[in-house]
Amino acid sequence: MSISLLLSVWWGASQAAWILLGLVLDILFGDPPWRFHPVRLIGMLVTRLEKVARYIAHSPRQLRWAGMALTMLVMVIVLGLVTALLIVAHVVSIWLFRLLIVLLTYWGVAVRGLAEAALAVYRPLAQGKWNEARYYLSMIVGRDTEKLSQSEMIRATIETVAENTCDSIVAPLLFTFIGGPAWLWLYKAVNTMDSMIGHRSAEYQDLGWFAARTDDWFNWIPARISGPAIALAAGVDGRLHQAFAVMRADGRRHPSPNSGISEAAMAGALGVSLGGVNTYQGVVSLRPKIGRSDRALSVPMIIQAVSITMRVTLVVSLVLGFVAFMATGRWLS
Repeated sequence: MSISLLLSVWWGASQAAWILLGLVLDILFGDPPWRFHPVRLIGMLVTRLEKVARYIAHSPRQLRWAGMALTMLVMVIVLGLVTALLIVAHVVSIWLFRLLIVLLTYWGVAVRGLAEAALAVYRPLAQGKWNEARYYLSMIVGRDTEKLSQSEMIRATIETVAENTCDSIVAPLLFTFIGGPAWLWLYKAVNTMDSMIGHRSAEYQDLGWFAARTDDWFNWIPARISGPAIALAAGVDGRLHQAFAVMRADGRRHPSPNSGISEAAMAGALGVSLGGVNTYQGVVSLRPKIGRSDRALSVPMIIQAVSITMRVTLVVSLVLGFVAFMATGRWLS
């Protein structure tokens, strides 16, 4: 395998048009709910390796080393397999290679999926069907939802939309434009491991520590793009200054080094306060307040948050596409 071939596979900027086409397909059709979706395959791999790790390691120290090995092994496997698949496609046919770029991007970003997940909570909330809203909310958050009030359900939904604006849209797009679909799926592997084993719980605090830390590293730059992008998107509603101000003031108050930036920008964009008491498997977690407004949370704010996320998608994709064009001098490769 030549270095030039590897670089052609990993140089995402030269694949801008096909990446954007994959993004458009996701917006139009959403993530296909099929058994062999790449994220599910990664999840199956993580589950099996977790069983092996727990069979071998028992003490906290051993579990931490096993967690590091598990995380790095999954990253290598995913990056290697996707890279090999792209190289084979490139050798066989340039059109097969382009088709694969489109499909892998389509499966890797989740613009429509995030919007639909938020709207699935919005609809029953708007109709006063709280139990149904709690059910759909439980599908997208890790916190306990059984006793949440209407206000708390709205807050949880908005916080999830804000956080996943980075995790599901900005970060995947950034990594794809930098390193092609191979780097996109490297990121997705890290993000999937964080959601599966990166919990701050007694069960995963040792085995999942490295996965959680790696996810923090991978999201450091995307989070610092997502926050300003949310603020810029809020400019349509005349709240650009407020979103930037809250992001600068409260973005670092969140326990996560990354999530707080997007959540603070969204709080400023909507003119509300986020954060507060969350419960995870019966364990209470007190999150600092983000935002200084006493404005009450209302159901339509979920729609506003989704709208802001869609604008962020447009802004980020156009900016990355333009940068790719300036770097390569062409849209098609």
